[in-house]
Amino acid sequence: MQKKIILLILFCFACSINVLAEHKVKVTVVEKGTQHPLVGALVSFSTNKELTHAIKAVTDTDGKALLILEKEDIAHYFYKISVTGYVPITDILPLAEKELKVEMSEDVMYINGAVVTGSRTERPVKLSPITTQVLGGKALVDAGYSDLQHALQQETPGMNIQKVGFGNEISMQGLDARHVLFLQDGERMTGDMAGNLDYERFNLHAIDRVEIVKGASSTLYGSRASGAVINLISKKATKPLDIQAGMRWAQRNERNYKNPQPKDFLYMFEKNSDRPNLQAWVSAGMKQGAFTSQTDVLYSESDAFYMYQSEHDKKVYTKEANPFLPHDITLTSVAERSPMGIEGTEHISVAQKFYYEPCDKLSVQMYGSMFFLNSYDLIQDMTFSQTRDFMAGMKARYDVKDWFSVNLSLHGDFYDRFKRHERIDERTKVYKSRILEPRLTLTSTYFAGHSMIFGVEHTTDDLTSDRFVNRKMTTRSLHETEYFLQDEWTPNDHWMLSTGVRTNFSKAFGFMWMPKIAVKFSPDNHWAIRANYSMGYRAPSIKELFFNWDHLGMFQIKGSEDLKPEKNNYFSIGAEYSKDRFFINVNAYGNFFRKKIEGIWHIYDMQYNFEYINLNSQRMLGIEALLKWRMTDNFTLNATYSYVNVSKQNGIQVNTTSPHAATGSLDYVFSRPNYRLKTIFSASLMGKKKFDVQDRVWVEEHKKSYEAYFRCTLPAYVLCNLAVVQTFYNKVKVTLGVDNIFNHVPHTLGSGITMFNVPATCGARGYMQLEFLVDDIVKSLKRKK
Repeated sequence: MQKKIILLILFCFACSINVLAEHKVKVTVVEKGTQHPLVGALVSFSTNKELTHAIKAVTDTDGKALLILEKEDIAHYFYKISVTGYVPITDILPLAEKELKVEMSEDVMYINGAVVTGSRTERPVKLSPITTQVLGGKALVDAGYSDLQHALQQETPGMNIQKVGFGNEISMQGLDARHVLFLQDGERMTGDMAGNLDYERFNLHAIDRVEIVKGASSTLYGSRASGAVINLISKKATKPLDIQAGMRWAQRNERNYKNPQPKDFLYMFEKNSDRPNLQAWVSAGMKQGAFTSQTDVLYSESDAFYMYQSEHDKKVYTKEANPFLPHDITLTSVAERSPMGIEGTEHISVAQKFYYEPCDKLSVQMYGSMFFLNSYDLIQDMTFSQTRDFMAGMKARYDVKDWFSVNLSLHGDFYDRFKRHERIDERTKVYKSRILEPRLTLTSTYFAGHSMIFGVEHTTDDLTSDRFVNRKMTTRSLHETEYFLQDEWTPNDHWMLSTGVRTNFSKAFGFMWMPKIAVKFSPDNHWAIRANYSMGYRAPSIKELFFNWDHLGMFQIKGSEDLKPEKNNYFSIGAEYSKDRFFINVNAYGNFFRKKIEGIWHIYDMQYNFEYINLNSQRMLGIEALLKWRMTDNFTLNATYSYVNVSKQNGIQVNTTSPHAATGSLDYVFSRPNYRLKTIFSASLMGKKKFDVQDRVWVEEHKKSYEAYFRCTLPAYVLCNLAVVQTFYNKVKVTLGVDNIFNHVPHTLGSGITMFNVPATCGARGYMQLEFLVDDIVKSLKRKK
């Protein structure tokens, strides 16, 4: 009996010693100003400054975390707190302290978050060897953008996304959409027209961030990444339950028909051309243990409208572009220019993602999405376009000890386009595109200072269209197998060297290889110097090879099976400086193309033909600057500038890019507990454009006509937007704003086909947007009961 009592006393004594050896710290993490708790913040405590062997915890729905630390013979602990969208905090906590409250500021500089696009491995933006621009999804919504097109054009230097009669047209750094690769969570999409996707597919309210890498990225992303990569990273739930919903209403662009009646022969046409500008969305996330689910739904509709030219067409045939002319010739049309119709749309998108992460070594993801789009033009031909897309895939990652990680993925995208009769329930398929892409990658950080990646992927691309042969549905295919290898070596805190190579084999064009090398030097924590060389490669697309389509006798698009792959050598050097509230990045580049594939307008028998050909060479030189300055706690200035010079072809300027482009915004934030006011005034400048278009002209002195180029000049313009965002109790957000606040309307559409290069706007339009955090509102109501 005495032995039992003694053992019990010893056991209690041991437990008390163990309890005394523990040190509990209660951590509370809130947003600065509003004092709203931050969920999912990672809290790390360690006895050393490097935070090795740290004790970690994640904040709950109340922004709280409890850490149980072993008492050490030290004076204080080192800690770091980080959460997406906020500036990380690193500091020390005296050993005697048992509670810690941290206020975190929004990361308006966007240089602290992890990015993956430049190297396919996560690392902070400022540590990336490749210059990467990051746009926060939440910030884009707060700025009042209704869609991704407007957000990118306003926030990215040198980018122009123009809505035209048949869809969208994009250009950046003197390159069109065929050289700009859009990715959704690192995966390709299909269904493009002349390289342009249906950008309506992208739900801005489902995007966590946008990562933009300019320059040839073919080493990691294949032949279509010869100009730039834009990767849209989706949201992923971090709370047990996170439901957000919202709606947006905007003024109509133009009222074309008043009170259409069902008895009218053109009733459906009249109704569809005047749809309201509305959006509604729901984003629902759930995280329970190892399982995470994310669902995003968006419905949107917009009305069609006309753009008008204030003067008659004027064509100037310059002696510079046409040396055989005796002098410049100016011709003015006797008839008024017909208005240009900008189509309206109605679409819905649904995306679902499931994640299973039972441990740190294993993660599995399955995803799928659906997209349906109706496009309503202003041509009274009793038809409109319908689009549907299904995208699905799965990804898995497994870590083999600390040696390497195995990443497997299978991705598919299935896109169809139809012509639908407005009155009869009947439609005809005119376009079918399929892409299937399996991929295997191995990543390793086993060797000190090295981050390595090896991968192999195969792409099967099938396109069925009535625009190949005599308007008959015909299928064309391309198959490519690609291998890539990259190593990022960090010998010390100052230097980083990234080298890589990609090989490409296709049945049509044989074997190709693309190397790259990038160097980053950081003399201290504020400065970074980057230099980059990469080879780009782009095989001709199926459309460029095989298209032969006559559009109602207005123009014809012709491909060529004799096209060769284009190559480009991209060089860039840049400097970056960041300190507390200030960030600036300046980058100069040169892009040198051989056998560049270009679409050229020719005229035959008074009909325009758009023909794809290989140019001998084309050179692009440019400089870009990006500035972020948090002047005070309340005011933040953002600005970008882009200049590009594109070489002429035998004295002819075929490229339609503006040399100068700039954007800027001034943000004002006023915060109080449970209330925030944010005002954003933004502006984008697109400089004057000058380019030459082929035509025919009669020369009176010679008494004959010639094929000649007329000079198209489009004036510079500025578009300004204003958004006022109020957030109440971090549960309800109300936005009032005006797009194109100074009512800019283009008065010149250009001559002939050049109308594709003017901003598609009909003037100032106001909007109102309302957003709710549904789950937080429901919780608040339950508490009151």
